[in-house]
Amino acid sequence: MIYKIKRIDAREQIETCEPFAINQYMWNSKQEPKTYGWMGYIEGEGLFVKMCCEEQNPKREYQNHKDPVCNDSAMEIFLAFPEDALTNDCMYTNFEVNANGAMYAKWGKGRKGRQFISDEQYIQTGVKAIIEEDKWFLEVLFPETYLYQICDFEVIKNGETFYCNFYKISESEPILHFGSYSPIDSETPNFHLPVCFAKTFIETIK
Repeated sequence: MIYKIKRIDAREQIETCEPFAINQYMWNSKQEPKTYGWMGYIEGEGLFVKMCCEEQNPKREYQNHKDPVCNDSAMEIFLAFPEDALTNDCMYTNFEVNANGAMYAKWGKGRKGRQFISDEQYIQTGVKAIIEEDKWFLEVLFPETYLYQICDFEVIKNGETFYCNFYKISESEPILHFGSYSPIDSETPNFHLPVCFAKTFIETIK
């Protein structure tokens, strides 16, 4: 799978970007809520993502950043930046958001020893959730300053390939579900597998 990231001038243009759909539900999911979104690049700001889940009254108990929002109803964005060959121990970042706008966000190489983003970076992401009668949205920015910290973003913004996956999750009964954009090859629930992510790149300036 290949996801092309469009360059946009403002966040209001995000729905002109290529859509993605989370339609790979796995691991005995008890629900399959329709979930989709868009990712675009805004020069000087970063990678902006908007996602929508057609789900009424989403489970949303956690209120604070760093809370385990995967136990609520959450949407997630994972981005991986391998230095050479793609492995599960490469640098990647995960932003996980519930319908309260609480976000669990980390970065690091591999699944162990990962670090939370800083309080200042939480503010810079501008993360927010919007709840409507029959669906809810999230909006979040991966700031350029943050991306420069964890990868060679200069080459990324000029068309270098990196990797992405998008998820819909709840680890709580009775709404247990695990959905992904790019299929995950694992017998047990595990979203932290960059080798299963889709290729992505930012379109170059003509």
